[in-house]
Amino acid sequence: MRIFVTVGVPSARFAREACSLARTLVMGLATLLDGSAFGAGPDTASPTVPPFSLIYAVRSWEGDYASRNIPGGVETTPVRSELWRISFDGTDPTRIRIPGPRVEHPVASPDGQWLLWQSQTQGQWQVVRGRPDGTEAQRIGPPPEWERSWPDAFGAAFSTDGSRLAYTVHNGREGRTVLARADGSHAQLLAPEFGYAYMAFPDSHSDRVVCSGPAQGYRLALLSAGDGAARVLTPELTDCYAPQFSPDGKTLLFIRREGGLWRIGADGTEPRRLALGLEVEFRLSAEDQHGSTDFPSLSPDGREVAYIARDPEGVPNVFTVSLEGSHPRQRTHHVRACGRVRWSPDGRWLAYVSFDAGQRPQLHLLAAEGGRPPQMLTTGTGAVYSLTWLNRGSG
Repeated sequence: MRIFVTVGVPSARFAREACSLARTLVMGLATLLDGSAFGAGPDTASPTVPPFSLIYAVRSWEGDYASRNIPGGVETTPVRSELWRISFDGTDPTRIRIPGPRVEHPVASPDGQWLLWQSQTQGQWQVVRGRPDGTEAQRIGPPPEWERSWPDAFGAAFSTDGSRLAYTVHNGREGRTVLARADGSHAQLLAPEFGYAYMAFPDSHSDRVVCSGPAQGYRLALLSAGDGAARVLTPELTDCYAPQFSPDGKTLLFIRREGGLWRIGADGTEPRRLALGLEVEFRLSAEDQHGSTDFPSLSPDGREVAYIARDPEGVPNVFTVSLEGSHPRQRTHHVRACGRVRWSPDGRWLAYVSFDAGQRPQLHLLAAEGGRPPQMLTTGTGAVYSLTWLNRGSG
């Protein structure tokens, strides 16, 4: 995040913020008149309101937030975190009662039946699976028999069809990629001799996982559970992050440290850069030196990518581009940083966070087809740090 201060003679940014404030006031008046300021939200009068809600993690801390890299890990300002659920129309925010001082990174199954999250217990991170209301919670990573060798687990991701699950186990020095069934059973380490790999994403069509990590200079690697093979897909490209399979399993999407959005065939052919200027990390403050990788989001039909990039004024905003690299479009025009963009399950909405409301980011909703201003869904004192869509229509 960048903090801009205007003093003395009015600057271009001051004028831009003034214009933005004016637009906000006008939009707010319009919203008040049509009733949505009182919880009507987007299209709630329509019989086609999608059956979705959002689950998000909220971080809280005292004073200013800071982080920095230290040997063997990351040092941060002490925080507490918890999960919340909010209706699609922005009403009924409800805390999900999960014990523990740190509960973060929710990931909903595509059918809406299950939720994964990271929970910290006695200094160790675990992957937990439970119902969206927090009930039936059970630790699935690391498996109990692995705990002595791999006490930490993080970075859980479902395949696009929800049949498989990948995550990372860590021993305090390095990590390994794990593939399991969606319920956490039949967990296996993939290519353990490959080295430190994480940011894992499973394929819906085979027992393959794409990952990245320090082992090969953050080159993308495809790990196979069938034969235990590990194949480097980007030998010419280092510093690759956040890989994910397209729904058909034929294409991989990823970002690079240089700020590029890329695609490549799942067989390692035809690498292509789709966009430039991406904001690779999401940061909670100017002193958040470590930050965390801000994953792009692939639309449910696999045709379009939403991501965070800097606009001409240098502000991280929401952009989209086709998976072929055509039709790039800036979707938001906030005056302060955005992050964590995610497509809704029907591809009609984009949820993300923005700092426009203050020093801590809040949850926003935007219609993908445009034509209406973003709606701010939360106004809490904590920072909305990560989020997932919950498909309530399936359960």
